Amino acid sequence: MNETDLATLSADVRYLKDRAEIVDALNRYTRGLDRLDRELLLSAYHPHATDDRGGAYHPTGHDERGSVSGGREARVDWLIEEVGKLHHCSHHLSNFTIEIDGDQAHCEAYVLTTALATADAGTVTIGGARYNDRLERIDGRWAIAHREVIMDFQCTAPISDLPPDILTGARDRSDRTYLRPLSLSADARARM
Repeated sequence: MNETDLATLSADVRYLKDRAEIVDALNRYTRGLDRLDRELLLSAYHPHATDDRGGAYHPTGHDERGSVSGGREARVDWLIEEVGKLHHCSHHLSNFTIEIDGDQAHCEAYVLTTALATADAGTVTIGGARYNDRLERIDGRWAIAHREVIMDFQCTAPISDLPPDILTGARDRSDRTYLRPLSLSADARARM
């Protein structure tokens, strides 16, 4: 392998690593919000991050830099409070377009959200949006520096009851996805 090949390979590996870490940052946001995990959600944003979702979604106003007053902590606390009122909420990301320029990247990701107000609501609210993000790599860590949420649609649809005796999740760190190592539950062992 010559120096040119090695330089090309190195650049390709750097790009793939950066892209994977950017997607990981976006997934920290959605998982943190859906599991109401404050620390995980905070880790998706840099401390100086700004966030614009339109006037309807700025509960405390903006400071002189355009940040939600109180910074990322206020934004995260507000998000957890609002989403925590729901019986269920999930965010599904896809269609990533990522442009990386050194330690800065711009990303558009499609997001489909589902929300159940109560366990017996009978309908689910479905929303389609896009996250328009500028991310920065600071001290080797990619996180959101500025986010805009572009809403595309919202609707409600009827839902069916879930079958009995299925695995269900929790909206906190007691969710089985946090369990390490993952193994059969006591209930599963009893069914065997």
